[in-house]
Amino acid sequence: MGKTARTFPEPGTRITYREAFEAYDGLEERILRLVFEPGFAQSAGAYDLLQTIEGVAEKYGLSGTEEMTRARGSLRGFVCEKTSLANGSNGERFPLMESPEELGEFDRTHHFEVGVDGEGLVRNLEAAIALIGREADRFDEYADVYSANPVATRRSARESRRREGDKADRWFARAMVAAMCCLAAVCALHSVGEIVMIVRLFG
Repeated sequence: MGKTARTFPEPGTRITYREAFEAYDGLEERILRLVFEPGFAQSAGAYDLLQTIEGVAEKYGLSGTEEMTRARGSLRGFVCEKTSLANGSNGERFPLMESPEELGEFDRTHHFEVGVDGEGLVRNLEAAIALIGREADRFDEYADVYSANPVATRRSARESRRREGDKADRWFARAMVAAMCCLAAVCALHSVGEIVMIVRLFG
């Protein structure tokens, strides 16, 4: 399965239905593991992945980004093509569902033409997931809830940004205090000058 998942046939390749099911199942498992923990990935499907990614992207206002558009198109194409595989290109496989022997014979002898770019699908999903991860790191205290990755790196990055932000705030406050002191000194000198001038005029 692992070998099939990482050697998905090129678009336009014709393979038997049996081989196609192995390839598409392997690719689906691979993309599900990009987001879901292995235990949950076994009970989920590509459509569940699409719903999950779209939901989180909408939460962060990323639905209209180029990365999400590509990922969405690739996933929908995969879901549609896998449905076509299950039913047969022209629906000829569906009537055989009640006859395991005939269905098995059909899958061994008939061919399916691959239309999905498997590696392109993976790349598009990885780009969308990376975009969501960066946005989650910036704005969400609980970003690690949505990720299958260890949380230590994310927490460390958030803490580092907080420290940098605190330093910037302190320097800004000090600069403002210094500027106000300078302004007060200038105003005081100006007032003294005006008083001296008035004394000279009326003295």
